[in-house]
Amino acid sequence: MPSVTHPFNPNILYELDKDGNIRVSNGKKFGVFTTEGRHITGEIREADPQLCVWVGNNPDLEQQKARDERFTERHGFRKK
Repeated sequence: MPSVTHPFNPNILYELDKDGNIRVSNGKKFGVFTTEGRHITGEIREADPQLCVWVGNNPDLEQQKARDERFTERHGFRKK
């Protein structure tokens, strides 16, 4: 799953969970947030909303292929 450490505190890990929410952990403490940074559950109650959006914005492979094909067709590029 996609994840990133916070740039100002590398001990804090932001990762996408199987439900599409963001799990923020710092050692044994954690919190679960929406992809907009709203707290759902857990001991950690604050998260960087920009990192939540960034980690949560990961389309699957099929979505990426579809987007690439639409871009190619729209701009007149040929597939190789």
